[in-house]
Amino acid sequence: MITSVHNYIRLRLALNRCRKGSLPSYLCRYVEACAGQERLRQRIDKARFVVFDTETTGFDPSRDSVISIGAVAINAERIDISDSFEVLIRRETAGDSHAVTVHGLLRRDLVSGYSEQDALERFLDYISDSVLVAQHADFDIAMTNVMMHRHYRLQLFNDVVDTASLAKRIEKGPYYNLAHKSEEYRLDTLLQRYHIRLYDRHTAAGDAFLTAQLFQRLLVRARETGITSVQDLLMK
Repeated sequence: MITSVHNYIRLRLALNRCRKGSLPSYLCRYVEACAGQERLRQRIDKARFVVFDTETTGFDPSRDSVISIGAVAINAERIDISDSFEVLIRRETAGDSHAVTVHGLLRRDLVSGYSEQDALERFLDYISDSVLVAQHADFDIAMTNVMMHRHYRLQLFNDVVDTASLAKRIEKGPYYNLAHKSEEYRLDTLLQRYHIRLYDRHTAAGDAFLTAQLFQRLLVRARETGITSVQDLLMK
């Protein structure tokens, strides 16, 4: 949530850069949308969530790169396939060849993708001020923020829900931060536990769709615990 002093200052500085004309117009549309707080008061069944996933050349944000982003929106608690997003990012070198094999991408695919900045522009236009949702979201946010900082010296301003953390909170109640088995909240484990059939795993769009199904089921459980608003959902 944009409630910390640090995040509030970052947002105000970005708005000031927009007023001075030092940021592109599409980025200012994104920043201005995120400056509003109305979404926090929305009921969950009225909100737009964007469930997204990044596929990368590795797991180190300091040296690895995002090669694709996939996303799908949940509107009124329903997965909206017509409101989805997918982009392949052009990479002259793909890094770890094994990662490319896992994601089903060939080097010629990566060479023909969008430039990193064009991909970011499309992604920011798509997400606007929606609440972002991802499995183990810290990694996807960190990888995206590396690109944001490289081009704009900014980070994402959206509120974020991590499905693994939400599942722990719902299943374990106030003790969800206590130790648990290492495999218990991996995506594959959660998908099996919530009876979601694995399909198109290890692609950005496929993993986003699987995570969206998981998030839907978690929202049903969340409502049973009294979580009804976006602000309730974002509470730690």
